[in-house]
Formats: sequence, structure tokens, C-alpha cells
Amino acid sequence: MFLGNVLLGGEEMNEHWKDNRGMKPYYKTKEDVMQRAQDVLHKTLRAFIPESKIAEIEEALRKYGNDRKGFLGELAETFVFGLPRNTRSEADFTLAGIELKTTPIIPHKTKRYRAKERLVFSMIDYNKVAGETWESSSFLQKNKLLLILFYLYVAGKLIVDYEFKFIHLLDLLSGLSDADTLQIQADWEKIVAKIKRGEAHLLSDADTCYLGACTKGSSTAKPKKQPFSNNLAKPRAFAFKQKYLTILLQEIMSRKDIHSVMGKKPRLLEDAILAKFQPFVGKTNIEIERAVNWHPEKRSKHYKRLLANRILGGSGSNKIAELEKSNTTLRAITLEPSGQLTESISFEAFDYKALLTEEWYRSGDDAHEPQLAGFHAQLEEQRFLFVVFQKVRKSTHIVLKKVLFWNFPMRDLHHAQKVFDCTKDCIRRGDYASLPKIADNPVAHVRPHGRDASDTCVTPQGTYEVKRCFWLNAKYIQKAIEG
Repeated sequence: MFLGNVLLGGEEMNEHWKDNRGMKPYYKTKEDVMQRAQDVLHKTLRAFIPESKIAEIEEALRKYGNDRKGFLGELAETFVFGLPRNTRSEADFTLAGIELKTTPIIPHKTKRYRAKERLVFSMIDYNKVAGETWESSSFLQKNKLLLILFYLYVAGKLIVDYEFKFIHLLDLLSGLSDADTLQIQADWEKIVAKIKRGEAHLLSDADTCYLGACTKGSSTAKPKKQPFSNNLAKPRAFAFKQKYLTILLQEIMSRKDIHSVMGKKPRLLEDAILAKFQPFVGKTNIEIERAVNWHPEKRSKHYKRLLANRILGGSGSNKIAELEKSNTTLRAITLEPSGQLTESISFEAFDYKALLTEEWYRSGDDAHEPQLAGFHAQLEEQRFLFVVFQKVRKSTHIVLKKVLFWNFPMRDLHHAQKVFDCTKDCIRRGDYASLPKIADNPVAHVRPHGRDASDTCVTPQGTYEVKRCFWLNAKYIQKAIEG
């Protein structure tokens, strides 16, 4: 670690606390831990670090980078809590059974704050986890009780000057809703099941709802062996997804402004969502409107999306909690009367100049989480809820045909990367006529995605081109829908 000798060892740190702060060197109970944790509220690390160490830490931060993962947490462990360095599988506060986590938040115009990133737990040991059950898992043993320190990230500030805004002691088994706890267990089991099938190399953060298997280490990080396949797999860690962490933060702040589809009985997210749609499969949009007591004056461009939202019990303005928490995008898809899908699925329009600076998979060093290109990140992390309608021949009506969850399969990622690389190459050459077309690749292509021909974006050559984005091919999505 870059801080090296700046971080005091356990015994020396304990003496420091006893001599200068009068604090107990050990934490035997949750109350001991929380009493100390309260001291950090609305303060920065600078308030806890001895002046003799500040200059050394500031110099190290400026030399090695301010945002490298884990440094703020290490400083908090050492200078706030006086914990010895711990690389063992036990929780940080061993006797109290509490794991310490620090995570950044950033301002949000409507929610006040949101999580800046996912909350990462321990690395996944593919060989070890394949022999575990949820109840006896090393993940649960280490992370059952989490002390989360939320600090306000401010660009340009040193990490010793970030203010701690909220603290929260989270019990994964009893501190969440029954539905959330059930879903987190199901997510863990889904990840482990894939490893047991010899598919650790096909894991995706989008496979699961709240607890994901995120990539760790740089693009050159050594792949790991897995127990039931000769294929090497990327290093991955368990993590709460960013949007799930944001919802937790909103609940801590008691800002519940989204609609939940869960009833009183806890259910898995996908089961609860699909159960909402099941009574309407095979019905026309007119029948559905009557059933949900919705009488729109006109059918806007987003009519089908709004209709799906009504089925889930929300409205045009409400967001659905379970979709938000699981980073799931609802996409209303319309088949032709023949059953053919002609519409491809679009992503956000890209900036021509910014795209040239992106790499498909890049990280400065192994201490960072890998930075994925925008298109790559969406494919690896985004889940979809496809609500499939079909046009009725010789009618303006549509019928709800099918509803399914889907995420991009990692086995096809190399096709998408080819489109990404080709797009960058065309932009670099200024050859916008040769951007990847739908016939060039079985998975994706690039085409305009602006309001009209006048909706343009500046290019690296100083010219203006109509806004474009990456699209998943209609035929590719149709195969996914057909299963």
C-alpha cells in the first residue's frame, strides 16, 4: 500500500489512542463501535490525524494520487478507530463482529445526495466460494454487520478534507426489508451457481439485482483459475450496486419517494415484477387501460412505457423502487403483426471527442477498480425488463405478449468491442460514412440518435455531425426475446 509506514501498527496505534485521546484500544460491543463512530459526524479525517503525520500523508496523496481505492478507509481504520492492519477474513472489529466501510456520496438535485459508486466487499475466491452455502459463507461471516461511513466527495479536495455526512450500522439479515435480504441471498446464490457451472468467466454485474460480482484490478490483472472449467476468469468482488446503495442512503435520510411493487410477503424481485404483469399477458392495451383505471387523453411517444408503469402500480412520474435499486431499465418493445422485431435498442448519444479518450477496459494500476468505456459499462452492468407488445393486424391496438428480464451475455462481448473499436477508428479518421452498420456485426451498430438532422455534436475535426449512439441490433434482441 502506498501509505506504507505512515500507517501505524496495531500496538503503536493503541498506545497513541491511550496517550493522546483516552480512547479504549479495543471494541468489544456494537455500542463501543458506534460510540466512537459518532465522533466522525460532520468532521474530516484531518481532525483525527496527528499533526506530525499530516504533512507526510498530504505528500503521499499528492504523489500517488488522491482517489486510489481504499486509502480513505485505511486512514479511517488507523486514525479514527485505532485498528491494527487487518488482511484476515474476519470483520474489522473482530469482537463486535462489525466490518468498516467508507463510501463517497455526491450532491443530487432532487434526492439531496446519491452514492457516487458501488460499495465493494471482498474478492471472490472462486475455489472457496463454490463449496459454501449462504448461511456459512465467508461473505456473510465478514459482512453481516456493516458500519458504513458516508463521506461527501468534492473534486479537487484531498481525502483528509472530505466531510463525513452520515453513519449507519447495517445488519444484512435483520436491518433490511425481508424482501431485500431474500434478494441479496438469491443474488449471492446465483453468482455461486454460475461458478459451480464452470462459468466464472461469463459472470456479469448485470446477472443479479442488488449484490453484484464486479470486476476488480486493472486490464492487465492476472486472470484467476476457477474450479469447474479450464477457462480463466477476471478477478471479481462482491459489491452492492451503486443504485441500490443510493436507495439505502435515501432510506437512511427517510426520503422514500418511489413506488414499491412488493406486498407484505417478501418475494424475489423478478418474481414480484413478473407476477404484476402475468394477469395482463394476452390482453390489448385498451383492456389493460380499463383494468388499471387509466384513461390517457392521448397516446404519447412514451405511451407503452407509461402503460407498463401503470401495471406495476406506479404512475407516469413515479419510479419503481425494485427497478431503480437493481439498475434495471424497462424497455417497451413492439413486434410487428408477423412477430418480427424491427426496432433496435438504443443507448445514450455519445460525444465524438470524449469517445476517443475512452478505452474498452482501462485502469491505471491494480489499486483502482477498472474503468470501463461507457458502452462497455452499460453492457456489463445494465439489466433490462423487456415488456413485449405486438401490433394487431388491421388495428391500432397492441397486445401484451411477453415480459422478461434480460442482460447482455458476456460470451458476446467481443462482438460489441469490435463495434466500439471500429467506431473510434472511424471518428479518429473523420470517416463518419463508414461507422459500423447493422449488417456489419451480429450484435450492435451505430446510427443517428438525435431529435432531427439539426441535432448535432462537434467532432475532433471541428466539424459537426448528427448525434449518434450505439444500438443493439433488432434481430439480436429478437433472439433474446424468443429465448
